[in-house]
Amino acid sequence: MHDTLMLWHADHVNFGRLLNLLEDELGQVHDAAAPDYELMHDILFYMTHYSDLLHHPKEELMFARVKSRDASRRPTIDSLTLQHARLKEIGEGMVGVLDAVVNGSITPRERVEAATRTYIAELREHMRTEESEILPSAGRLLTDADWAEIDAAIAHVDDPLFGGHVHERYAGLRDAINRQAQASRAAAPS
Repeated sequence: MHDTLMLWHADHVNFGRLLNLLEDELGQVHDAAAPDYELMHDILFYMTHYSDLLHHPKEELMFARVKSRDASRRPTIDSLTLQHARLKEIGEGMVGVLDAVVNGSITPRERVEAATRTYIAELREHMRTEESEILPSAGRLLTDADWAEIDAAIAHVDDPLFGGHVHERYAGLRDAINRQAQASRAAAPS
């Protein structure tokens, strides 16, 4: 498996972890408890800045090459491309809503919950399709030269949350991820 494919897979695993955290907070929203709206905001800010601005554009380059080599993948790839745009739109909208909530605006919980659940469901399905249908095709169809050109077109940027150095903006989010991982380990049977 090419390094870029392994990085995309790792990104998808990490995005899934963030969606799990988001779902935990949505449980608090749904139960009219005290969700951590700042944490929710940080998750969606990360997703709209790392995923939408770096991860997805590089995938688009791969999509184009896969489509050119296997026309049967065209409908799936075209759908994934549209999903990238929709996920970006929903995510940016949610960042705006959560920014307002964090800054004291009164926003109906139902609005936050419905939009965030839509984002989570659509992103999970999107990643499932990429993982099961497109990434394996890319691994078979693309050459080392293709990967070199894709990697050269969009420079690698260290992930600001899961990379070697956690960006200051995401320190609280990283702490929440670590707490969730510790809780999961503690709850697992020995």
